[in-house]
Amino acid sequence: MRNIVINTGLMIGTVLVFFALGEITLRGTGIEAGHPVPPQIYRSSENPEIGYELKPLLHASAYRSTVTTNSQGFRSPELDPAKKTIAILGDSIAFGYGLEDDQTIASRLSDLLGGKENVLNSGVPGYNLRQETATYAQKIAKLHPSTLVIIFYFNDLRDLVPGVIDARGNIVPRGSKDLEGPPVCHPIETGILSFIPGKCWLDLHSAFYRAVRKFVSAREEQHNLQQQEVAFRQDVFSDTTKPENFQSYAKTLDRLVALLPRHLPRLFVLWPEKELHFPFRPKVRALAEAHGFRVLDLYEVFGNQAETLGWDTVHPSAKTTGEAAAIIADMLKHEKLIRE
Repeated sequence: MRNIVINTGLMIGTVLVFFALGEITLRGTGIEAGHPVPPQIYRSSENPEIGYELKPLLHASAYRSTVTTNSQGFRSPELDPAKKTIAILGDSIAFGYGLEDDQTIASRLSDLLGGKENVLNSGVPGYNLRQETATYAQKIAKLHPSTLVIIFYFNDLRDLVPGVIDARGNIVPRGSKDLEGPPVCHPIETGILSFIPGKCWLDLHSAFYRAVRKFVSAREEQHNLQQQEVAFRQDVFSDTTKPENFQSYAKTLDRLVALLPRHLPRLFVLWPEKELHFPFRPKVRALAEAHGFRVLDLYEVFGNQAETLGWDTVHPSAKTTGEAAAIIADMLKHEKLIRE
């Protein structure tokens, strides 16, 4: 009995020491904080159509990467007034969610074009076309861009209302009732780890637990993504897009194009996701072309299997972004959308 007690105590002590060392390491290195901390990279915008925007002159960690912004609040270097400017509109795909500054579409594109043009990254996570239109009207039009590129992702047809920033720095839907409420826990709900007592408290106070939870969730989500990709390839004409959302998007695109100079070269990039969108992709292409855009459909390159971040099932990896940027650069040159 004495040996059993000693061995049990040693085992428990070893587990506690391992947990404590993991906790200290994660907090000390800044990989994970002791409590949920949203990225502190946003501020509220005075323009209700924009809702929120990136803070200017920023150099901060967010989404497992470093985010640097210029004096105008764009994730780009300061613009060189002697160069022409290619302006990129978009959401988290254009922004470069989870990627370093030099891995974003804009940065890769600038390198591929030899640095001869300013490539302005105006992408912000969570933005929809309403916010992008307001951003163009308020911030970009006065920069007189020589070329406009829109990075379109199909959630643009779902997220139609500009979000806002809550008291903690989270992007939340406008009108949310929990703007000032306490953080919400998201513990592991599947497998043996779902039986850990106090898991909600741990999720709000333990860096080690949240790191494990994110690892478990990432593996599960990647597995689910692969299954979903296969399912959508087997039923290619399934589409979750709602016709009324497409119509709303079309009206917003009307407003954006009304702001553009008549002969401004413009490129519309369809970014691929897990759904193939066979019913609505031709409609989106036709809509963009009717508004004077050349269209680049990256589904024709990646299908619905573009590589995403290892811990995320939506946002592209650095490899995918690099490949896409090379195709965009070729398209801009081939279609003569860059003014010499």
